[in-house]
Amino acid sequence: MSYTPHVLFSFGGSWSSDPAEIWECSVRLSADGGGGVTLDPEAYLSGISAALFSWYQSTAASMNALATLAFIKANHIGADGKYVDKTTTHVHDFTPAAGALSPVGPGFLSIAYSWYTANARGPGHSGRIFPPNNTNAPSVGAFQVSSSVTAAYATSAALLLGILKNSAGAPGAKGTPIIASKVNGAIVPIVGATVNSVYDVQRRRKNRIKGTRSAAHVPA
Repeated sequence: MSYTPHVLFSFGGSWSSDPAEIWECSVRLSADGGGGVTLDPEAYLSGISAALFSWYQSTAASMNALATLAFIKANHIGADGKYVDKTTTHVHDFTPAAGALSPVGPGFLSIAYSWYTANARGPGHSGRIFPPNNTNAPSVGAFQVSSSVTAAYATSAALLLGILKNSAGAPGAKGTPIIASKVNGAIVPIVGATVNSVYDVQRRRKNRIKGTRSAAHVPA
């Protein structure tokens, strides 16, 4: 089983309250940058950097005010699922900027963006990312947000997909967000996003900070 070569786009940063901790989200892109031209990572990053930076800081994105966006990356992935160029990383660094909304609960909670394609099932039919967006208080019980919140977050996800497409860019700097699977090398364009009302947990977050323990003895 192997992948069809493609491009891995990532954006991420750290937490101002716990700067040792990082966050990162990735979306895969077709290696064809439009018109049959291979996507140029440097041209692509240059083409979307301003729009993505503005989106992240907007209230529409609903990102956490403690989570700072520090970089975007785009690099070609080979059939083995690894970077084609293992010595050069195409990255655009920002002066770190925070999201617009105050946090609700711990940073490892997320309203995940679930990507869907034209395929209802099978390889490459869906995917998801866990952005740092725990910024709306649960309004339906202890674990869920309201339908108005999920609608707003789904719109935020669609805005992100629009930025990643970079439709007005030149050939070689346009993106096609995809779901890639090594099963039959499936590559399927993402056509939209859904958002569930239940908070998700990003389990790989909180793995760099070092906690401190308290102890209490049972009274004699």
